[in-house]
Amino acid sequence: MNQIVRMTLKMLRSRRFSALAVLVGLGLLFTAASARAGCGIPYKAGAAPAPTIPFVSPHADDDWHEQGSIVGLWHVLYTGNSDNNFPPGGPYPPTPFPFLESFKTWHADGTEFENAFLPPTGGNICFGVWKDLGDHRVKLHHIGLMFAADGSISAIFTDDETITVGSDRKTYQGSFDFKLWPPSYDAVGLGTPISEVKGTVAATRISVD
Repeated sequence: MNQIVRMTLKMLRSRRFSALAVLVGLGLLFTAASARAGCGIPYKAGAAPAPTIPFVSPHADDDWHEQGSIVGLWHVLYTGNSDNNFPPGGPYPPTPFPFLESFKTWHADGTEFENAFLPPTGGNICFGVWKDLGDHRVKLHHIGLMFAADGSISAIFTDDETITVGSDRKTYQGSFDFKLWPPSYDAVGLGTPISEVKGTVAATRISVD
């Protein structure tokens, strides 16, 4: 960071950039350095119903057997169908309800990255690992952090998904199981979660063209 600051001040002295441009650049630099990761509480009362994503059955093309077809960038919608104490303490939404919207990247090495449509202060970045089940299906185990207003970790969550990719390779659908755990990794997966939401997931691929 010090090297970037020195270069910026050098450009300012050379009059190649205005003082305003330099200040904007430094502001963006320090903002990025203080970013926090995780995925915050997704549900918001009164949220509009999630739009429907058309899905093409994998059986429509019996000649398609490409492995790793889910690799790429997707626009994902989650719909909750079963709610057990989420959000903790209520109020609890009537089911079904729009649970989360995100951009999700599936990598060929078996890892996954997700950026939720949520404020970054509560946590909106999370990660996962996945494996190919065959027959156009994949299984995902996802984990992330949630943050309190003071910056401390307030909870850890897991999300397990089973996904079927359409034969057009442009859509997928499946199910998810979201569980909220205490803010200690040692507690994840042990006993009863603080809350749990189950539902469906549907996505469309984002492509270059």
